[in-house]
Amino acid sequence: MTSIGYLGPKGSFSEEALQYFLNNNPDLNSSDLQAFPTIPRLLLACDRNEIDWAFVPLENSTEGQVGVTMDTLGQTQHLYIFEEFIHPIDQCLLTPEPIPLDEIQRIYSHEQALGQCREFLEAQLSHAEQIPCLSTAEAARKISAVREPWAAIGPRRAAQLYHLHLLRERIQDELLNATRFILVGPQLNDMSGDDKTSFLVTAENSPGSLYNILHELAVRQINMTRIESRPSKQKLGEYVFFIDVDGYVFSPPIQEVLWALREKSVFAKLLGSYPKAYPDEHVF
Repeated sequence: MTSIGYLGPKGSFSEEALQYFLNNNPDLNSSDLQAFPTIPRLLLACDRNEIDWAFVPLENSTEGQVGVTMDTLGQTQHLYIFEEFIHPIDQCLLTPEPIPLDEIQRIYSHEQALGQCREFLEAQLSHAEQIPCLSTAEAARKISAVREPWAAIGPRRAAQLYHLHLLRERIQDELLNATRFILVGPQLNDMSGDDKTSFLVTAENSPGSLYNILHELAVRQINMTRIESRPSKQKLGEYVFFIDVDGYVFSPPIQEVLWALREKSVFAKLLGSYPKAYPDEHVF
């Protein structure tokens, strides 16, 4: 049986998105789903072949990159992005019992969820202490175990699973809030004809180094759809760049770019080549 890991526990947005993803991929519907407490543990377990696939968040339309996913992908040896999936994120305020907002003392959630609700928290709950958790579901589970004036931010399903009161719905700052999830595994996807390729590139800390990389894309008319920088974690001021481009990795223009970068002694790691995802009808 195929095994797929996700950021748990049950009731997380990752699990919710994975259920929708599986509905669109019936071949995987009978998979063994395994919850992991952190994204690094999940991706490294997949890299060690302890599970077949990992389903993780990569970026959010409001808060941007999920840095821990990008950093860990850069550290793995045998993983590729196989597919991407866009899922709507509606943040809800959950409490053990109905309670006035001004009586809430603490708010637990994942740091991404707290960031997505920054305006609501500042306007309505500025007096409450914000406490980051490993996931939104972990936050819901935590407040369900006590009878304190605490709240969690998370999905509606978490309220059902952990018997919590749904105090407020859709509290995110941007109503059209979505997260891009990726299915990661040990193999490349086949070319679909409408593909995206992701790279990790390390640029020297010198004038024009990033320009030299982007120039190779531009002269071959390759459309770059995303670029994000992350610290290399090797030394201060050194960065790696995550780049998405239109096209499949084995197309001649992208192969030419890879050869050109190699000749310039630029390190480029292929993160995946996979069909582009578009918002499904369930999204907005």
